[in-house]
Amino acid sequence: MKKIIFLLLFVCFSFSFSQNKDDKRYFPVEYILKTSSDTIKTKIRNVGKFSNTKYYVATVLLKMKMRDSSGAETWVEPKDVEYIKITDENNTIHEYYASAGKMVFDNGFVEILYEGKNMNWYRFFPHGGLKFVGTDFLIDGRNRKIINESGFFNPSLKNSLKVRFAAYPDLLAMIDSWKTDDDLLKILQLYDKKVG
Repeated sequence: MKKIIFLLLFVCFSFSFSQNKDDKRYFPVEYILKTSSDTIKTKIRNVGKFSNTKYYVATVLLKMKMRDSSGAETWVEPKDVEYIKITDENNTIHEYYASAGKMVFDNGFVEILYEGKNMNWYRFFPHGGLKFVGTDFLIDGRNRKIINESGFFNPSLKNSLKVRFAAYPDLLAMIDSWKTDDDLLKILQLYDKKVG
């Protein structure tokens, strides 16, 4: 009798532990398909870089596995999504828009890092393939033309901004000391305030 009780407790414990592990791989998500205006709220299976419990952008760039509250699973192609918002394991929100509405490219997602009156900063992720690193674009806020594209073959973002901000010595000093995305965000916000 003791063996049966022990075995039953072991099975219950194992089952409950495995359910918790499974839930950690799925993050809350809201998305809108291009063919509908309805917001769908469900969970998305994370495709992690080193662990499936840590968010990674590949989650939205490859075919996405969605699971609703009843446990039913569906697959969604990234090219069919107009907008997607994921809340990761740290409660950080990641929002992506279909690139066709924001840029000249129509085969990927855009993460909006900053939208101002004079300049927008987008990070573009192409659908499919194995490139999971975004390319940053600065776009003129008035005429929607690309000011600069960052990347391996064009690392001159700082030089481009120095030319554009030549009339503002304080911004030039900030550009020289800029190291992180937050630093660039502050520079763009200050530029918008100055230009008005």
